[in-house]
Amino acid sequence: ECKRILKTTGSIWAIGTYHNIFRVGAKLQDLGFWMLNDVVWIKSNPMPNFKGTRFNNAHETMLWATKSEKSKYTFHYHSMKTMNEDLQMRSDWLIPICQGDERIKVNGQKAHSTQKPEELLYRVILSTSNVGDIVLDPFSGSGTTAAVAKKLGRNFIAFEREQFYIDVANNRLKDIVPIKNDLLEYR
Repeated sequence: ECKRILKTTGSIWAIGTYHNIFRVGAKLQDLGFWMLNDVVWIKSNPMPNFKGTRFNNAHETMLWATKSEKSKYTFHYHSMKTMNEDLQMRSDWLIPICQGDERIKVNGQKAHSTQKPEELLYRVILSTSNVGDIVLDPFSGSGTTAAVAKKLGRNFIAFEREQFYIDVANNRLKDIVPIKNDLLEYR
């Protein structure tokens, strides 16, 4: 369904750990998506492996693809370069996992075990969409993608099947104030 509704100027991002990302990538290619990059989110503060039975899982892989090889996709190269102290943005992003005020808690407990940091979604959304575009998140969880899309002047559609997470995301979105459009325009 994502491929059916994806515009030729749009792109798709998928994120996962070694448990699933290779199967997801193979399925995307089987469906005819064109791979543009894999981006490694290096967690500067990963959760420890308390069992000591394998390496500490300190990264997740994101796949960036378009509908086809001929797609005229959006990519804001210069904006990403500006975000990176005027150096070309690399495909290894060192970003901490959610902590402190960013981590959503309900009754003192993490609301979602795999809440993504907003910085991760800022990079994805800023680099590959425009103000007014629609961002779809079919696995919305705590609503990070929707929250960042709203801040960045994008429209969003978010799906989630767990009512608890829907409530968390809706509460989160009530407090989001979008950044003024004139600050978001690409020049």
